[in-house]
Parts: sequence; C-alpha cells; structure tokens
Amino acid sequence: MAPHLHLLLLPPTALSIAAPGRLRRACAESAGPRAPSGARAASRSLSVSSPGGRGRQMGRLSVAAAAAAEGADPGGPAGAMRLNEYMVSVDRPLGVRFALGVDGRVFVHSLRKGGNAEKSRIIMVGDTLKKAGGGEQGLVTIKDLGDTEIALRDKSGPCSLVLERPFAPFPIHQLHQNEDYHLLFNRGRVAVASWNSALLSTELNESSTGDGKSGFAIFSPRLLSSQGWSFLSSEKGGLNQSSTNLANRISEIVGLYSDEDDVNAEWAHGSFPLEEYIKALDRAKGELYYNHSLGMQYSKITEQIFVGSCIQIERDVKMLSETVGITAVLNFQSESERTNWGINSEAINNSCRENNILMVNYPIREVDSMDLRKKLPFCVGLLLRLIRKNYRIYVTCTTGYDRSPACVISYLHWVQDTPLHIAHKFITGLHSCRPDRAAIVWATWDLIALVENGRHDGSPTHSVCFVWNSGREGEDVELVGDFTSNWKDKVRCNHKGGSRYEAEVRLRHGKYYYKFIVGGQWRHSTSLPTETDEHGNVNNVIRVGDIARIRPAPSQLHIRDPTVVKVIERALTDDERFSLAFAARRMAFAICPIRLSPKQ
Repeated sequence: MAPHLHLLLLPPTALSIAAPGRLRRACAESAGPRAPSGARAASRSLSVSSPGGRGRQMGRLSVAAAAAAEGADPGGPAGAMRLNEYMVSVDRPLGVRFALGVDGRVFVHSLRKGGNAEKSRIIMVGDTLKKAGGGEQGLVTIKDLGDTEIALRDKSGPCSLVLERPFAPFPIHQLHQNEDYHLLFNRGRVAVASWNSALLSTELNESSTGDGKSGFAIFSPRLLSSQGWSFLSSEKGGLNQSSTNLANRISEIVGLYSDEDDVNAEWAHGSFPLEEYIKALDRAKGELYYNHSLGMQYSKITEQIFVGSCIQIERDVKMLSETVGITAVLNFQSESERTNWGINSEAINNSCRENNILMVNYPIREVDSMDLRKKLPFCVGLLLRLIRKNYRIYVTCTTGYDRSPACVISYLHWVQDTPLHIAHKFITGLHSCRPDRAAIVWATWDLIALVENGRHDGSPTHSVCFVWNSGREGEDVELVGDFTSNWKDKVRCNHKGGSRYEAEVRLRHGKYYYKFIVGGQWRHSTSLPTETDEHGNVNNVIRVGDIARIRPAPSQLHIRDPTVVKVIERALTDDERFSLAFAARRMAFAICPIRLSPKQ
C-alpha cells in the first residue's frame, strides 16, 4: 500500500517562537484575519418544587454551559453567560438579604427561613448577583444595592436572578485550613466551614433541623465572633494582626438590603447538616478546579515530555531549566489569556532566552473544540519536530487540564501507534486533566481522510442525522443517496413531531449526495446545501468530516449544513493506522517555514 498524500499547508496565523541566542522568529500573519470566536452554549433546566408538596414551582434553574466570546462583555446585553453563572426564577417575596462588599459586588448575605429562595434549594449564601428583574422590565445589570432595590421593588410575581457561583459542586473549606481568609471574604470564592458554635456570632440561625451536628458556610466576616478571629489568628503561624482586626473585617460590608421589611423574620446564613458537607467533599474529589494561586503545576510523562499549567513568573522558567532540564516550551495560551491572568509575556520570553529555552507560542482558543480539532495536527507536528531534535519539552496551556494533554495524547496515538483509550488512560493516570477526547477523534479522522482522499469503503467514522423539515403528519418520508447502495436502498425517516422527520445513518468521512422521497416524490431540501450533478439533477450534498488544514479551504467556508454530525470513536483498522502515522509525519515535516534553532 502506497497512499498518495496531498497537503495544503498554510503558515499558522499566530505562531511565535522566542528562541535562545540567534533565533527569534514569528511567522507572518499570512493566513488572513481570524474569525471571531463565538460562544458555544448548551443549557439544561431543572425544576425544583417546594417541600410543601403542592407541586408549586419554587425555582427554575438554567445552567449556562457557555464560554464567553473573547473580548465580549459578559455583563452586556449580548454577552454570553459564563460557565459559573446560572439563572433562577422564584416567586416574590424572595426571602433574600443582599449585601454590598467593599469590592463593589452584591452578594447573597442570608436567606429567610422558610422563604422561597431557601425552599428552592438553589440559591446559596455567597452567590454574587449579576442581573435581576421580572415582568416587562426584563433583566437589568446589577452594579450596586440601588440597582438591586429597583429590580426587586415589586411585591408579587416571579423574579429572575442571574447569580454567579465559583465552582460546582460548591467548595466548602474547613476552618482549620491555614489561608488568608480576609482576602477571600466577599469575593465569592471560598466558604469557611465550622461546627464550633463558640466561633460564630449569636445572630446565626440554622435553616435546617438536625441532631446538633449543623455547620455553617461563612462568607461574611461579621458572622464570626471575636473569639473566632482569635482562633484564626492562632492557627499555624496565623494571619497578620492587621488582617484579623474585627473592626476591619466588619467594615468589609458597606450595606445590606432585603426584599422584605419583616423585622421579625429569621435569617439563616448558610447552615447545612454535617452529612451534606461530607457528601459535597466526596463529590468534589473527582472534580478539577484550576487554582492559579497554587503556581505552576506539572507532571512528567516521558523523559522528554512534561505537561502542566502555565508559566506565571520568571522564577518558573529558571526552575524548569535547572530542576527539570527543560530546553523547549510548547505553549497553547493566547495573549488575551496571559493578560487576563496577569502574566508578563515579554518577561517570560526573555527569561526563556536567558535560560537557553526555546519558547514556541501557538494559541488555541480555550474551551473551543473546533479550534482544537483544527490545530491539533499542527501541534503534534511541532511536538514531533522538537522531540526529533532532542529537546526536553514542557507542553502547557493555562490550566494544564485540556489543550496540552490533548496534544500529548494525540502524539502517542498518531505517532507512537498507541490506541486512543490506552493513551488517554496513560496521560490521565500520570496527570490530573480532562482533555477534549471528541476533538482528538475528529482530528484523527481528519488526518486519515487526507490519505484516503474521499474513499467511502471501510468502517463508519461519523453518525449523521439527516433532517427533513417540510413534512406533514402521517406522511411517509424516506432518505436515499449514493451511500444507500448507490441510490437503490431507502432509509425510513422517523417523525419527530410537527414537520420534522429524521434518519440517523453511520457514514465514513467524505462527500455524499442525497435526496428525500416524500409521498413517493423525489425531492431535495431547499434549506440544505445543494449541488447539480453531471446529469443536471439537483441533489443535497453533505461533507462528513473535514481535512487537517491549518484553516478550512475557502471553498469550504460557505458550507453550513444544519444536519447533526457526531464523531464515532472506534479502534482503527490496520490500513487506518498506517494512514494516520503517514499523515501525521508528513504534516510534521512539511510545516515549513517553521525552523527550530539548534540548542546552543
């Protein structure tokens, strides 16, 4: 077998190399302007009924799993919700007391016992209020307690709140941990948990009954007694005296507002049973939360490859050079990410040159599967080139959880001929991470498609949902195409309600023509891409998968097929393994004009 490979290799748009000594080269921006990174969103809803059993909906939660577009204003009307924001709708009166911290953020200070917010079991003490409103006024951005009062001034009807919570499940840190608590209060980051009533101020009221083993998630310094602060200051070296001054801590709250004026109401400040706390800790064990304050974290994969989080300061570079022996860094952070985390790129690059480390910056958009899929072949090519030149490489992104381990897994899968599930298990066993496995599979089929050049034989690689949207109730709709025994067989479409009919077919990557048979008549969909064949027939057309270019070919940019295409992960055949290794190596050694300087 001697596959013939044609590669269209464009210089990457944003690859920069800061090399030791002579070389400091950045590739020209010759691939054209970057497309804006729109937010990818998926949401789910959860209805929560009141404990009273009347079926009345006390709260409706919409969790937005969306990555805000780069440069977008999350607080603006068109801004995408962040990953840790959620919306909840509850009936007035809410039973929420809000407070304004000195940092200017409005947060949930306490919940009224038996109030709608507490019954919903959604809103939690410490959540930051971003937007609020109801009825015809819509949601308004909350900047201060005045905005809060205006948004909640109605006495009846539903009210929607957009709240921000740092992590899920909710992180609860025990009191004895030695941290600068005064920096965490009113920042919506970490709760202090305690079951020692002597440390708590007398106004704390339990929101749940139990056997006395109730603890409190404390966000506000005014919820600790003076004895509580004395206890904190005596912990393992303690905090400095000025930071534990009780008067200073109380002053961190500059205002309080409640949507109710009932002075006799009992307010609970985040109490929870001990067993719930233990369950929350158990749930958190399997989760990954990036903590930038912990500094650079890394793991050794092989003698030549290390994976970890971003280089934050020049001292990290020196440590990598002197302690780990790193001679090259492959960094997938964007400049906007480095700016967001306060990382001085110029200082880091200069430190790399001083320590004789080759710095290669090739940005991949964070939480963007499509961008990762498109750029993975190039990333693996860079990694292979560095390994062949005997560099010891530190592969990094911001968290070290996603893009960098995905690159190393792809290298093991494509170049070292390691099955994907074994490569994934190997990397995740050595390094805590959550790489985008689907993006790796997509990129794998892209590379194989380069060699196979549109062949339709072999096992399927994608699951395609074909949709006919012009049907009527009781109508027979069938799918036929060059993938159904060359137009001979028919696939029955299932009615999904209304005018929608669907048929799911497993196909190999490639280009396919198809039509629908509706009531015995052959028809093409005018809402889907079409092409005219050599006989003058108008057919719908779909391109399953793509090719591993640095960016799509201009002829592909106009293809906007609304059909759903899912990638299939399966073991590769021997021919596919050969094609994959062949394409990956050709990609690696055809990425000129990139030139990696020799070590000095």
